[in-house]
Amino acid sequence: MKRDDTNIDEILKQYLPRASREDIEAAGETVLKRIREMRFQAKAAAAAEEKNAAKNTPDAGWLHDFHIGLLMAVEELQGYGKPVSITLKMEEILEEPIVWGTAVFLNLLLMERMGLVSSSAITQSGREAMAKALALRQRAADRVRRPRFA
Repeated sequence: MKRDDTNIDEILKQYLPRASREDIEAAGETVLKRIREMRFQAKAAAAAEEKNAAKNTPDAGWLHDFHIGLLMAVEELQGYGKPVSITLKMEEILEEPIVWGTAVFLNLLLMERMGLVSSSAITQSGREAMAKALALRQRAADRVRRPRFA
């Protein structure tokens, strides 16, 4: 059985008419507007998240040498560390042969919930907390070194 191509063309023209040039341009503008909104929403959301992370940086006073060593190890491994490799890097940084892997793992979980590290790397909030903790330690060390009776 041979199909009738002229009937198919007539059916398509009748039931699926071509859009006018104005309709095509209006639809194009609508799509472009939506794309721009989505693009700028993503940038605005990222900027807001970074701003909130900076505001929510935890007080660095609670970070002990263990925690600072952990953050430094995660930073040096650039997100490619596993608990075992982070533990070994911590031993190297802290110059102590015994760091418990279980403690590293549990502290990583805690720090991830606090937003200091993520499953891929240290976060901006984590970098800021580490910098604050190191600055606090430096100030304390400077006070100890200063003579009291000068």
